[in-house]
Amino acid sequence: MKPRFVLALVGFTLLHHLCSAQDAGAQVVPTEDVQKRADSLMDKARHLSDIRSPNAPSFRLKATFSFNGRDLQRVEGTYTEIWVSNSQWRRETVVNNWRRVEIGGATRFWLLDNTDGFPEPGALLPSILSMFPTTSANLAFESVSDHAEMDPPAECAITEPDARHLKLGFCFDKKSGVLLQRILPEVRPTNIVANSCQYGSFRKIGDHWFPREIACFEDRHRKLDAEVVDLSPEPSPDAALFTPPPGAIELGNCSVKAEPPRAVNTPNPGLPFGSPDQNSKVTVSLVVDTKGKTQNVRVVDSGGVHSDKAAISAVSSWRFKPATCNGEPMPMMIKVQVDFRYR
Repeated sequence: MKPRFVLALVGFTLLHHLCSAQDAGAQVVPTEDVQKRADSLMDKARHLSDIRSPNAPSFRLKATFSFNGRDLQRVEGTYTEIWVSNSQWRRETVVNNWRRVEIGGATRFWLLDNTDGFPEPGALLPSILSMFPTTSANLAFESVSDHAEMDPPAECAITEPDARHLKLGFCFDKKSGVLLQRILPEVRPTNIVANSCQYGSFRKIGDHWFPREIACFEDRHRKLDAEVVDLSPEPSPDAALFTPPPGAIELGNCSVKAEPPRAVNTPNPGLPFGSPDQNSKVTVSLVVDTKGKTQNVRVVDSGGVHSDKAAISAVSSWRFKPATCNGEPMPMMIKVQVDFRYR
């Protein structure tokens, strides 16, 4: 009677199922022009809204956000970012008694949580507010179509399926060219969900137009709402803000496409001693260091005291081929789900 476990690397695997070129009323761009048109749409949207582009002026951003907690109560938080360049930035996210600080450097960034169990929706804010895929992604597109039925009317681009048959989708305002919506797939141990974010109420900062209202959904269920309450130039930020705090976890900061860790030795966890549960699932976060060893194993989603201990004990002994950036090993944080099922 052995427990089964499922290993899930939470990385940048993305699926989009927003706008289909076959939708009723959608005008489809001829196949031979798809890539050129999609690249043009993305480039224009970046030019309009990418406040983190090279040589962009430094800024301070503050946002408030809310999401439904486990018992469906509304949970509120704040997000603050000071950005100088892709190699110098600071983010701080606060949700109730949880506090997360992230400091970015040229090839490393540092992460510090004041306690375990930081809420997953709060951890999404940096990605949500970054809006665009990395410039090194080199996306290949299979369709571009007009959607006059959307409000405002939009032009939507869908990528070709990747090795796992997943697609990304992006919709752009036909009049202004700003990015209105993106849909990204998330691969989970038992299914795939479509995470989408809608951007609105664009206002100008310097030469850019940036959204002030954001709504995100998980398979069409509203997941998170965010409002940018301050976005202003920060010409001379205090250098001390970018000093890694004591006790922070060191991770890789890769400006190109990173290759995630690959498991090479994952012995089955033992049965949770004394557990009253017949079945349980535990999700833990861990850092795979440059030698493929696990560090900083923490419970993200508890399966009960006994199951948590068994999962941490097992995962701590696992070994990986480390993540790489341009072929060089780098430390990376991933999440793993350990699924105990008794038969």
